[in-house]
Amino acid sequence: MNKIYEKLIELEEASRVDYEISYRGGHYGLKVGDVLELLNIPDKYDDYFPGKVGVYCNYLGGGLRGSIVGGGYNKELPKTYAEKVQNFYASCRQRYLDIENGLNDEIDENGETNWDAVGTNANRAVGIESAY
Repeated sequence: MNKIYEKLIELEEASRVDYEISYRGGHYGLKVGDVLELLNIPDKYDDYFPGKVGVYCNYLGGGLRGSIVGGGYNKELPKTYAEKVQNFYASCRQRYLDIENGLNDEIDENGETNWDAVGTNANRAVGIESAY
């Protein structure tokens, strides 16, 4: 585990992470101020981000979920900070996957094929984010 991932777990325990993860997609992230503090990015870049910063997963329909992707930021953010944000997104994505645990098992508890998981895993393998 990396330091950001470990800090995310601490923030979850303090109820500071906003997340909802289910068969119909979801999101995982923090308020922008918490992200700036965590990544040591000056407050003057607050406007470069949406109010919440993290990852999301769209529900594609038919039991399928898309890729887990970062929510974005202003591309004029200096490169050194942008790299920190990309690392943050990677940690959020890993945490999302860990919480989502079990939803992507291609064989269910009865030994049957979980077609929703098969389709979701295939969507993610090719990077499908949205059905529209």
